[in-house]
Amino acid sequence: MNKGDIVTQRQSNIELLRVISMFWVLLGHYYVLSEYSTVDTISFNWIGMQFLGAWSKVAVDIFVIITGYFLVNQNFRWNKVLKLLSCTYFWGIAVLIFALCLGISVKTDYIYKSLFPLTPLNWFARSYLLLYISIPLFNKLIVKVNQIQLGLIIVGLTTLFYTIPTLISTFISGGGYLTSYFTFATMYMIGAYIQKYGNFKLDKISIYVGIASFFLIIGSIIWNDYHISAQVDIMYLAHKGNSIVGLLAAIGIFTFFKNLTCKYNRWINILASTTFAVYLIHNNPIISDWLWNTVVCADKYLESSFFLLHMLGVTTLIFGVCAILELIRLRIAKYYNNIMLR
Repeated sequence: MNKGDIVTQRQSNIELLRVISMFWVLLGHYYVLSEYSTVDTISFNWIGMQFLGAWSKVAVDIFVIITGYFLVNQNFRWNKVLKLLSCTYFWGIAVLIFALCLGISVKTDYIYKSLFPLTPLNWFARSYLLLYISIPLFNKLIVKVNQIQLGLIIVGLTTLFYTIPTLISTFISGGGYLTSYFTFATMYMIGAYIQKYGNFKLDKISIYVGIASFFLIIGSIIWNDYHISAQVDIMYLAHKGNSIVGLLAAIGIFTFFKNLTCKYNRWINILASTTFAVYLIHNNPIISDWLWNTVVCADKYLESSFFLLHMLGVTTLIFGVCAILELIRLRIAKYYNNIMLR
């Protein structure tokens, strides 16, 4: 999700996917983190919001698959880790100061975690940092094994950390550092496999399976809306962190965009470079409740005929504001780096 995954100029198809994926994350948070009054009937607005907000976990899978796809053939550089840490630390401190200035109540442990860059509040940042420092190990393994062996490793990890937890409740289903680490490792290896051994036949299968997974997620939401009351169960296939259906959808979407013809576009690439920071800023738990339930207040618009436009407009605005803030940070950082190099 970070901008520094590769130094050479890329086509903008994958960068466009980064932007779309972050937009899906925002839509998912609009749905999940907003508090709503009891919903007695299933309305067009409610189902529409569920459809739009169903892809946040799929988007996370896409981000990690992209990392594996590009970094499997890259030399590991610690300066990229430092860039991730500096971005994480800066926005952790900045959001903390912002919250304190607004008078938002902040838990003591949140303050401590904001002050130490190795313990970021955001679960994705923690998991991604752990993955990133493990890339040399993963790449050595991928180089040593052949195509069949790598495929078997991926199948084994996917079965243990995705398929079984999706079908039955296990200790793996509960998440946590260890589970996130292995699921991220699995997705990294999937991206690496596509880079090293991808072909037309595999792409075709991936896209078809991804389409089937997409409709399975949509169908499960409609079915569950009328048969299940708990929201966490209604969005089970979509929002479960290690859903095999979500993973297959992510692979299909990534494969589609990988093969999409999209010439280099400077503005798409610039916007894509901010996605990691956009995630860090808007999803910081210090301000997330304030953002969604004091500022956005989605529940007030749920019965409005403009509700879905509100959902799309607000998430676009949040994306834009966070992206501008990150671009300002990058410009200032570049300025001071140039001064230090003189």
